[in-house]
Amino acid sequence: MELRLRKGRAGHLRFLRRRLRSQEDAEDVLQEFALKATQGAGHLTNPGKIDAWLGIALRNALFDRYRRNASRTRLNEAMLSEFPVPAADDAPEGLDRALQCLAGALDDLGPETAQLLRRAELQETPLKVIAVEMQLTTNNIGVRVHRARAALRERMQARCGACPEPCALAARWRQAVDTAGQASISIISPCDAA
Repeated sequence: MELRLRKGRAGHLRFLRRRLRSQEDAEDVLQEFALKATQGAGHLTNPGKIDAWLGIALRNALFDRYRRNASRTRLNEAMLSEFPVPAADDAPEGLDRALQCLAGALDDLGPETAQLLRRAELQETPLKVIAVEMQLTTNNIGVRVHRARAALRERMQARCGACPEPCALAARWRQAVDTAGQASISIISPCDAA
């Protein structure tokens, strides 16, 4: 398997590069593909069809990236519809403050929880990869990430509620809560949007 992956690397990279925006994206998908192919090599029943199997696995890795990008785009659109884009003059300061608040809230979490969120959310490491590294099931990692997000949301709510000078995102969130009488938006903490 490793020999076929090495021999086909240039062709696989060309295939991905033509279909993705950047060389970095193509390299990322190629690494995910190589990992999945190496892990799945034991399931290959006919070694004579290894090239066809690799072609399907490469296409699947590309489609996985497309799906992640599409869901990220939908999330961004939903966030923009919930929170108006700040004016150009207050955006950098407000965003910097929100990001500092987010970094502080991450530091408040336990080291394992914070590291899991950084890998899964900020570095966009697939849950399957994290599961393999931690020798756990993908479902278990999914549950841990879900709980970590909830813990982070609680920390952000506490920080935004105690902040003497709320950032622009916190002020907009508070205004939405005051207007609706409750947090009717899907993002509970304003800094989750950051």
